[in-house]
Amino acid sequence: VSEPEALLGRSAEAALLDHATPRVLDGHVLAAAYEGPLTAADAGVLGEAALARAPFLPELEPTPAGFVWRGRDTPAARVSLRSSDTDGFVIVDEGSGTVLGLAERERAFSTVHEGAIYLHLGEQYAVTSLDLETRAALVRSATVDWYTQARKETATTIVEPLRRRHVSGVELHHGRLTVSEQVIGYQRKAIADGSVIDTQALELPETSFETEGVWFSPAPGLLAGIDTMPTLVSALHAAEHALISLLPLFAMCDRWDLGGLSTNVHEQTGRPTVFVYEGHAGGVGIAERGFDCFAEWVSDTTRLLDRCPCRAGCPSCVQSPKCGNLNELLDKAGARTLLGRMTTADR
Repeated sequence: VSEPEALLGRSAEAALLDHATPRVLDGHVLAAAYEGPLTAADAGVLGEAALARAPFLPELEPTPAGFVWRGRDTPAARVSLRSSDTDGFVIVDEGSGTVLGLAERERAFSTVHEGAIYLHLGEQYAVTSLDLETRAALVRSATVDWYTQARKETATTIVEPLRRRHVSGVELHHGRLTVSEQVIGYQRKAIADGSVIDTQALELPETSFETEGVWFSPAPGLLAGIDTMPTLVSALHAAEHALISLLPLFAMCDRWDLGGLSTNVHEQTGRPTVFVYEGHAGGVGIAERGFDCFAEWVSDTTRLLDRCPCRAGCPSCVQSPKCGNLNELLDKAGARTLLGRMTTADR
């Protein structure tokens, strides 16, 4: 254990739940209306946000008695125990017809595309087909010595800045983003050493979702000496990965709940910019937590890069198992320079 004091001495990460997120709230509103008409009097129990959602839910019908459920089934049957996503892809064993799991819409093209290796209870399954109309991925049992990692193109659009503050030498923003992704291929990598076996192309549609994130654009002084290409984009990319890997210390999540984008020039900021965003539509408060603890988050990430003994980057610091660019263009030293300057900027 490289950080025993962090494991044994620091407080537990914050448990987060944004119950006002429509993706979470709507199911509760439907279930409440199924039990009885929703009226203004219910705001005291369900909250004003719940009552405000009722007019926008097509399953509810306004009546003199209040909003009532007009569906033929029960709302509870629509709620998955695995995920808040109601628009995901079911994963089916083509041999037995058994449903193995559910891939959330935002992750399906990256994890259960045709040719992917899917893990279920420690067992390997090869994805034989992904049906976009029935939203089903068919898999068969497999025993192979390789795994797959998707290559994708990602873009972020700032929809609505919610908060900003000056911290760690940067103007930090928290707000709503639209994330657009397109999986364009995947690599097969050897389990033994991670070496690349081959690269396959894919043709899948672009997907997008709205979520929340944090972003910052380092000033020229913070980038001195690392501001030429390709060092600049490689340093930003490595810093993005390292930040994503450490945020679960502060919020109850893992790196698979997060996404990121780093660019030498973002079309809206006009400057080098790093984004870290929630990988689920709507968000659940992880980005807000990152905004609130940003200085400590950056400081701990700097310490991670300082203490990792590798020379050029490894899975313990700046390499990510979910990088859409397959961990290409990563500059650990440049990331350490940037984050180190940010750590000491307010002292």
